Amino acid sequence: MSSALKTTFFPTWLVDPVRATAQHARAPFRPLSNRMVWIVPLAVGIAGLALAGVAWAMDAKQFYFSYLVAWTSCLAITVGAQFFVLIQHLTKARWSVVVRRIAEALTWSFPLLAVLSIPVVLGMHDLYHWTHADVMNPADSHFDPILKGKEAYLNTPFFLIRLVAYFVIWSTISLLLYRSSIRQDLDADPTIPARQRKVSAIGLLFMAITTAFASYDVLMSTDPHWFSTIFGVYFFAASFWTAHALIALVAIFIQRNKGLQNVVTEEHYHDLGKMMFGFTVFWTYIAFSQYMLIWYGNLPEETLWYRHRLEHGWETHSAALLILHFVVPFWILLPRSAKRNRVIMSFMAVWFVVMNWFDMHWLAMPVLHPDHASMHWASLACFIGLFGVYMAVFLYRLGRHSLVPQNDPNLARSLSFTT
Repeated sequence: MSSALKTTFFPTWLVDPVRATAQHARAPFRPLSNRMVWIVPLAVGIAGLALAGVAWAMDAKQFYFSYLVAWTSCLAITVGAQFFVLIQHLTKARWSVVVRRIAEALTWSFPLLAVLSIPVVLGMHDLYHWTHADVMNPADSHFDPILKGKEAYLNTPFFLIRLVAYFVIWSTISLLLYRSSIRQDLDADPTIPARQRKVSAIGLLFMAITTAFASYDVLMSTDPHWFSTIFGVYFFAASFWTAHALIALVAIFIQRNKGLQNVVTEEHYHDLGKMMFGFTVFWTYIAFSQYMLIWYGNLPEETLWYRHRLEHGWETHSAALLILHFVVPFWILLPRSAKRNRVIMSFMAVWFVVMNWFDMHWLAMPVLHPDHASMHWASLACFIGLFGVYMAVFLYRLGRHSLVPQNDPNLARSLSFTT
């Protein structure tokens, strides 16, 4: 294909190879000198996955549910980071420029998560009751007329098509924005921000739709009799909540290793803390709204889902989720000083990541163990394994380029940002 033809049909910022590397970064924006920092989480992740493999050999169904919980936890972080990037571009945000590259690197994980979804696909028979042929057969004693009525949507081929479509859409949006951001390190083209906003405007629409349907498919359909029209918003709230926490944690980690000095300041941590605090309340509001409406409607097919989480020991998990996911972070992050304290922010960021996993565990695991609460060691092994691999790939990507979009027109304002 000639260069003229390329320019005609494809924008230059997309088809040209991105040559910006860490060596092109100005001194304050260079990645950590220790480029091999990703090896430690990779080793931990491989060890965790090896232990999870033992769980698969012992109890495949437990393994698949544990894996689903861990995988959706990592997916939630990446989806939240994608929303973060889109919103920053659309609002022409100034404060976030110095931390936006961290979120952009997180969104690069969509192809990885697509590959890591293979065990979920292989375990569909154990994870999703609607995949069983007997429940769809009117002549079978296990026939379920409710699931038969949902067969047009809940069927394996259509599920796989949707799953592929989600990752294609997410990865494409991520690629377009990430490549344009990296190109900005070398090229101060003033049209790049306008292109990023255009992609973000279209991308936000697609992200909103696909995130809602993906949450229905991978989590809500584990209990296919139950439904909630607000579930997609619940998943978004958890995703956005955790993404801000991990962005703050990574920024603090880099600074403790002598990177981003005088670049990310208390002012930026304050804003990240405000978003963490705000979405603590928003997640609780959505969770309560879902519960209140189902309680008020008092329909058996809806209330049974909560009944499974309020008896046989699961009521303890529900109470813990309320206290640890809302009450504790609400009171800790309420003072202004807490949001500007890096020790507290580090602790709460780790807390948020763990609580995100605990939330996913609460959503999925009562389907497997409706008669007794369970916190199986396989769940911890899968989470440690997947999150370790996830962080290793993320840190490797983050070390490839400048930690800050160097020619962003709002960079100077972000560096001098005050609240």
